[in-house]
Amino acid sequence: MNAPKTIIVMGRSGSGKGTQIELLKKQLISVDKEVYHFESGHLFRQMVKGDGYTSDRLREILKKGQLVPDFLTDWLLVGDLVQNLDDPEQVLILDGYPRTLHQVDTLDRALDYYNRAHDVVVLHIEVSEAEVRRRMAERGRTDDIDMEAVENRITFYNEKVLPSLELLREKEQYKVYDIDGEGAVESIHESIKEILER
Repeated sequence: MNAPKTIIVMGRSGSGKGTQIELLKKQLISVDKEVYHFESGHLFRQMVKGDGYTSDRLREILKKGQLVPDFLTDWLLVGDLVQNLDDPEQVLILDGYPRTLHQVDTLDRALDYYNRAHDVVVLHIEVSEAEVRRRMAERGRTDDIDMEAVENRITFYNEKVLPSLELLREKEQYKVYDIDGEGAVESIHESIKEILER
């Protein structure tokens, strides 16, 4: 399987990003690719388990389904890349970043620093708002039960993430592919494989 050095996976909460990324990682590792996966949501969930004022504030924000401030998300990304991106041939998978126009600017600078500013593939997994609501109700994670929080995340995605996605489409170094995320898991995975083989 061929793969670009940098893959960004975008989609609404409940779009199946995590499932598809795990399948992709297994596929890449099976052909001896070294993979580093940055997952902002996982890092935020680890932070809220901690003590202290920052963790308390983050718990409040995530419980309400609100946007984590850019400075905090940028800090997680930059710190994580500095610690873990130690091989120029690693395949970097970004999950949950960028989510705002500001974060696109930070990402541009980070990829330029790490000589990854070209041939970046963006996989946009599309699912409807109705499907997101259904999946979150079934998933039953603590932050998925509060319907107000779910609606806040849907609004946030529409108002912040979609404009960021459109900005990536305008930049020549990013190749954006839209993928129907409402089909069978294996069918979606096959679509991703086909895109990466091009």
